[in-house]
Amino acid sequence: MLKILRKLNEGSLLQRTMMHIAVLVAGSASVVALTSVLLVSTARTVLPRHDATEADADKADDEQGADSDADPGTSEAAASPAGPRGVPKALAQARMANRRESTAR
Repeated sequence: MLKILRKLNEGSLLQRTMMHIAVLVAGSASVVALTSVLLVSTARTVLPRHDATEADADKADDEQGADSDADPGTSEAAASPAGPRGVPKALAQARMANRRESTAR
């Protein structure tokens, strides 16, 4: 191994410079590739799929329609989301409605 390293250090200044540049470029490309693979795989794991989000929004729309039809004095109305837990669901439904309107145009 030491003989190989000594051979790489021999030659003209131009050859050694080109070898150093090639090693730098190869190392940089490998770091960028590894980082991008890690970021993409992490994002796919953490974030939900777009299709799943739309399916959940459709399901939430169906539930909201059923909740709005319920009589305020029944147990169905009491089980509807209220308070802080109901707000994110309402925001998600509003966002999905806006997204559907923008794609319909």
